Amino acid sequence: MSVGEVSGLIAAISFALMSAFTAWMLFQFVKTISILNQFLDDVRVESVPLMSRLQTTMDHVNTQLDRVDGIMTAAESISNKANNATKVVQEVITSPLVKAMGITAGATKAFGKWKKD
Repeated sequence: MSVGEVSGLIAAISFALMSAFTAWMLFQFVKTISILNQFLDDVRVESVPLMSRLQTTMDHVNTQLDRVDGIMTAAESISNKANNATKVVQEVITSPLVKAMGITAGATKAFGKWKKD
């Protein structure tokens, strides 16, 4: 065997080993991509119904918030009406009561002076 034949044999073996390594790397890469694809499919299968349930829940929450908003508006209206009614009653009762107390105080003072004389 000559030096040229040995170097050709070494080159052929090196090329065969490099080709085998490259084929093995490609096989591993395809296997990894396949596993990743399966994982993404599983995530999609699980997440679509989850998103649907989340949307239903959010719709329900929004409906309940609208109801609470209506209740709070009604409570505010009732509170304002009660406040206004209280002010009216206070004005109706306080004004004559103050006048009556003033008249009574004046009459008592006058009666006291009249009694002393």
